[in-house]
Amino acid sequence: MLPILLLLLLIIPHHPFFIEYKTISYFVSSNSKLCGLIVENVTNIYSNGTVKFEFYLINLNYSEYVGPIIEYDNLSSPTILYYFPQVGSNIIQRGSSVFQLVGEKNGCYIYENTQHPVSTVSIVTYYYVNSSGVPSKIIFLQYGLNGLVSNNTYVLYASNLISLNEKIYFPSGLHKVNQAFSLNAFKNEVENIVFSLIIVGIPVLLLFSKKKYNNNS
Repeated sequence: MLPILLLLLLIIPHHPFFIEYKTISYFVSSNSKLCGLIVENVTNIYSNGTVKFEFYLINLNYSEYVGPIIEYDNLSSPTILYYFPQVGSNIIQRGSSVFQLVGEKNGCYIYENTQHPVSTVSIVTYYYVNSSGVPSKIIFLQYGLNGLVSNNTYVLYASNLISLNEKIYFPSGLHKVNQAFSLNAFKNEVENIVFSLIIVGIPVLLLFSKKKYNNNS
């Protein structure tokens, strides 16, 4: 059964909404931390359930950002948008990834997925999804031969789906980094290498942060 939120959005096309997460990435080998913001700003909802949205990725460590990247998704079966229309179901599929309901905590349904993109790497993903279908927390754990490699955690920062008065927080003084790519194309490329489940956010952030970390090491 679809959440009431999704039904309302489909009844009222073109109604915009946004979801914003604070991201914290911890890398074990370097004992370093990277902080950022991810914004998905839906600008159009069409009668067939397709949504058009702007994606922004903000690197708080170096006051840089990528975006807007214009993408399309579908509310009934999203693959990029951080939204779960079938929240409460035992099994949810996002693209080629299947998520299993493994528990409930503090009013959130906890979904888990484990993948092994290569034999020596495993990615464990947890989505903590509230009744609106919006994840309140997302955790990506990457493991290698010697244990945990990185912990990437997204925490819901703001969304007008949760509170109508919420506004997008976009820090001042940021420098735009010129990147031209499709999130879907980038995700497919990522899946062919290592980070099969770290969908959009963190890999893109690392693209324009890795050089600086290497220069400082």
